[in-house]
Amino acid sequence: MLRRTTTALAAAALLAGGLLATATSASASDPGGGNDWDHIWTTADKAHGGTVYIREHGDVVKLCDTAADGASPRINVDGAYNLTAAGGNGACITRDASWGGAYDLPEGFTVNVFLTLGPNGADEADYSFVNDH
Repeated sequence: MLRRTTTALAAAALLAGGLLATATSASASDPGGGNDWDHIWTTADKAHGGTVYIREHGDVVKLCDTAADGASPRINVDGAYNLTAAGGNGACITRDASWGGAYDLPEGFTVNVFLTLGPNGADEADYSFVNDH
């Protein structure tokens, strides 16, 4: 009986450790929402201080500050709207089609994303995708 209990406890600990390792790994590389991002782009600066995550289905746009550099990343999505991830390293802002209006991106068209860092628009990186989901 003691051997079965010890074996069961060891198996449970191994399983829990594996789940913990998986959760830590996934959360480090993904800002939430699963690993189903269609596009992940960073600012052009050396520290890559901002990252934008795009999920075409639902027109989800998530912008995160990814460096403790004192600058907030900003994006302009196809001239339709702007977002700023203010609040320091780890701060994120998300918009999606459920907000309506400009956040509901047109299907089947190219969407341009202009990603900059800081108030003066330094280190601009320009990206685009065809919104076909």
